[in-house]
Amino acid sequence: MNTGTWIGNLGSDPDMRFTPSGQQVTKFSVAASRNWVKDGQRQEKTVWFRVTAWAKLAELASQYLTKGSRVL
Repeated sequence: MNTGTWIGNLGSDPDMRFTPSGQQVTKFSVAASRNWVKDGQRQEKTVWFRVTAWAKLAELASQYLTKGSRVL
């Protein structure tokens, strides 16, 4: 398992589902961009992260986050 902290924007609305046992699961993608200047040219690279939230956090993400939201 990898752990990290990213600041970015949601690429789409969160998708909340339930496991067969009734556990809430919400999945969403976060786009994080990096900007720099190389040889006088402005460069930008966007990296997408897939996030899976469980239980109460899944419920909160589904309730409060929408496409384009800024998240940490």
